Parts: sequence; C-alpha cells; structure tokens
Amino acid sequence: MIELRTFPGLFVGRRTLLLAEEAPRDGEGSAFACGACRTELIRADRTFLNDVVVKCSCGEYNQL
Repeated sequence: MIELRTFPGLFVGRRTLLLAEEAPRDGEGSAFACGACRTELIRADRTFLNDVVVKCSCGEYNQL
C-alpha cells in the first residue's frame, strides 16, 4: 500500500476533490492510503491521482 501526502485543504487548487466514501476501491491498480491514519482510500492507477485530491473520513486531504 502506498501512503499519500497530506496537506492543508486550502491548497486543493485545480484538482478534483473526491471524498473517500466515493473513491473506487475494487478497481485495478495500486492501493493508496491516507497519510495520517493509514486507512485505504482508493485503488487506482497513479495517473488517475495526478488530478485528484482525496479527503479521508479522518478529515485530512491527501494527494500523490
């Protein structure tokens, strides 16, 4: 599992915000976890995460 980087929510910018509850977990690709609580957030290709920020249920914003 690959841990994502957490950052302040003020810097989401041009990326699409995806809530952890909406993130695909049964797809192909690598498993990515929250950088704070280490919960699995998403299972996807690295290229998918280039334009996405995932907000974990613990409240942290995560990006590749």
